[in-house]
Parts: sequence; C-alpha cells; structure tokens
Amino acid sequence: MRRALKRAGLSPAPKDFVETPGIPPPPRTSLPGEPPGTSTPVDWAGFFGRVAPVEVEIGSGRGRFLTDEAAARPDTSFLGAEIELEYTRIGQTRAEKMGLTNVRFARLDGRAFVLDRVPAGSLAALHVFFPDPWPKKRHTKRRLFSPEFVRGAALSLVPGGLLRVATDNLPYFEAIREVLDAEPAFEKVPGSEAGWSSGTDYERKYEKEGRPMGRGIWRRRPEG
Repeated sequence: MRRALKRAGLSPAPKDFVETPGIPPPPRTSLPGEPPGTSTPVDWAGFFGRVAPVEVEIGSGRGRFLTDEAAARPDTSFLGAEIELEYTRIGQTRAEKMGLTNVRFARLDGRAFVLDRVPAGSLAALHVFFPDPWPKKRHTKRRLFSPEFVRGAALSLVPGGLLRVATDNLPYFEAIREVLDAEPAFEKVPGSEAGWSSGTDYERKYEKEGRPMGRGIWRRRPEG
C-alpha cells in the first residue's frame, strides 16, 4: 500500500486520521509531506516549488477539470482538494500520465482547508463543481455553502479573484446564489450563468442526460 501511494505522489493516512466507529475523524487539512495536524498557513511557493498564481478546486473528483486546466495554463499552479482517497489517486495518476508538474491532488476537507489553512488573498480562483446538496432538511447544515464558508472563500481570494460554481441541483443553486449575493465581499459576474462549462466528468454525464445546470461566477470586490 505505501509503495502504491508513493507512486501516486501521496502520503499514507496518518494515524490520527484512522476512523474509529462512533468517533468522527478530525478534518483533513494537512498536505502531503506535512505532519498531521499542521495548522499554519500554507506556503504555496514551498508546496509547488515556484511562485505562481494558485487555484484550488474543492471536490476535484477524478481530476479531469484540473488536469485540463493545468495543461492549458502551465503558468498557474493548481491544487485539487478531494476527500475520497481513491479519487485523489486517480487525479494524481492522470496528472502524471499527462506529464503535468503544475497540479497536485491531496486528500483534504475542502471547507476546513480553506477556512483554516489558506492564507488571505493568496488564491487567484476557487472552483466548486457539483458539491453534495444534502437534500434532506435535517442535513442542510452539512452543505458547503454557509455564510461562514463564503466569507472565508472571499478572504482567501486576491482582489478580483473568482469563485466558480456549478451544480445540477437547481434548488441548491438558488440557496448558493442567495448566500453568495449576501456576502459584501463578492459581486456576481454579469452573464456568468451561461456560456461556460466546468468540463468535469459529472457535467459531461449530466449534459448527456439533458439535466439543467446551475452555473455562476462571483468575483471578490477590489475593495472587499
């Protein structure tokens, strides 16, 4: 197992992340190569080995969107934050097969990572595509897009930085739009609900099925 993880560019799960029945594990916010429980702000230049604009995708899945973006924009560094270990491995393997050195994938709790580890004003863009809608009323509090997260997302972006959102769950998209529009540090990019696609595996599948999509781009205000 450890050899397989090493080939994928990943670190094995630290002991304090081993799940115990009845006891929720701590949020995963440590990057590969960091000690478990690291809480200091991320040194992006040290992590990527260069100084470049950084973009993060929360819930990167199999990594199609980020690897396509990384191939098209070699001057930007990308991080995929994905909670599912198997998807993290798939994304990292895809990047390695494509010969990409400007994108990395890590098993992370995206919400906690943005709120606790990402330095203020350090991201050029944040991407959230097809987040879990948690449709049952009793689970609504588990949704990613809370006022707290949205405020943290705004603070993580450089002035003018973008938050791109897509989902096939239209009621959830309306809830996302409401909380984003209520955040003073964000402004909606006019016309951003059409004319673009995330290109993720989910979106390609859902478009073939004819599902309607909710899309939008919000920008951190220059004075925010």
